[in-house]
Amino acid sequence: MALSAKKQKAGRVAIFAVLLAVLIFAWLGSYWLKYHNWPWNDIKSAVNNAKNKNIPENATTTIQNNEAKIEPSPEQKNSQAFRQAAMDDLSGKIGQLSPVQPVLGGHWFVDRFWFADDNDVYIEYEDGHILRRILVSVDGQEGNFKYKAVGYFEPGENDWILKQGKDTMIGKRLDLYEFDQAKGEWAKKN
Repeated sequence: MALSAKKQKAGRVAIFAVLLAVLIFAWLGSYWLKYHNWPWNDIKSAVNNAKNKNIPENATTTIQNNEAKIEPSPEQKNSQAFRQAAMDDLSGKIGQLSPVQPVLGGHWFVDRFWFADDNDVYIEYEDGHILRRILVSVDGQEGNFKYKAVGYFEPGENDWILKQGKDTMIGKRLDLYEFDQAKGEWAKKN
């Protein structure tokens, strides 16, 4: 009887030790996934930083400005200008592009744009009563844009439901733009 109790206690200790090891490895794995670094590397860095506090006056140091803005490349500036012009133009033509009419004699107005690339954009719009979304293909240049409505969506329980056309940009990374009243232009939000 005493031997059996010892075996049970040893079994419980072994199970506890295995469970503890699994939890430690799970925590380490989640730490690595989140920070791409092991916890002990952070400790080493902190110790090294503490040792290097006594920097001679003639040593050069680099100060990192985390609030500095990176200047966009010429291609990015052209893309942003193209998108701004397209958004301004599309905002005025949403009533012509929408396959449905607003309710109660209202007018459509754009809430936000989701660009998959410079030539394909989802437009969320409403009339104050109902919300809709279309996928539009943009062609041409500023002042001479041509648009083609590729897909029409209505809101579902958790996502948009395609009602007409095709969703050719499904799964692509999207750039969100909303109107900034203070600046009087569409501003990128992500």
